[in-house]
Amino acid sequence: MATSTIRIKKICEWCGKEFEAQKCSTRFCCKRCAEHAYKDRQRHKRKQETEAMVIETIIRQREESVIHRAYLSVQETADLMGVKRNAVYQLIYHGKLKAYRLTSRVTRISRIDIEELLSTSLYVRKSKAKSSVSDENGEAISEFYTTKEIITKFGVSNSWVFAQGKAHNIPKVYHRGKTLWSKTHCDRVFAAKPEPPKDDDWISYSNVRAEYNLTHDQLHNYVKYHGLRRKKVGKYTYILKSEIDAILRPPTLK
Repeated sequence: MATSTIRIKKICEWCGKEFEAQKCSTRFCCKRCAEHAYKDRQRHKRKQETEAMVIETIIRQREESVIHRAYLSVQETADLMGVKRNAVYQLIYHGKLKAYRLTSRVTRISRIDIEELLSTSLYVRKSKAKSSVSDENGEAISEFYTTKEIITKFGVSNSWVFAQGKAHNIPKVYHRGKTLWSKTHCDRVFAAKPEPPKDDDWISYSNVRAEYNLTHDQLHNYVKYHGLRRKKVGKYTYILKSEIDAILRPPTLK
């Protein structure tokens, strides 16, 4: 069987001498160094297993001694409850767990108080109910639309729903990450949907800035804050002239 002609210079991981290896995975210069390294790994493994057994025995003995004691230290209380020392101190500071300070360095906690705390602190999941909301007459609203239902039923966009909700002050609540709108108010606002605007009703951003002496950021903030309708044709953005005039044009004296 032909042997490899490749020679790779490497450093032995056991003796530190330089040698030529025929494979990249070779770690030791000879069989003797490999055996020494193997025995060393086994010694470390047995040492770690022994230390783990000793630690486990100490913990078990500590737990057994704690079980039969009437008063415990803060650390023993933390070990018994399975929490950190700071958590025990927080319970003490908030008055939920009684503690007896014998000296400046000795604090003891009654086992009866610990059991009483655990028995009275039952975890109960609270159901998140919908926030109550009322209409103009103070009556509670019980029927709602989701935003998706409004878009599907009335054929409007998501931004238009929120813009009209803000403009007409439609009551809404938040439930499990969804916005719920009053069904009665939505039927009244979105049912009377105006006719779609004509091409002559739109005005470009550049013309609005020139007419009212605005910067691009100022105009963008007006559109976003008031929820104005807009459309994009190519690289140009248009908004309704009647809506922007109602906001920026000064009132006329009659």
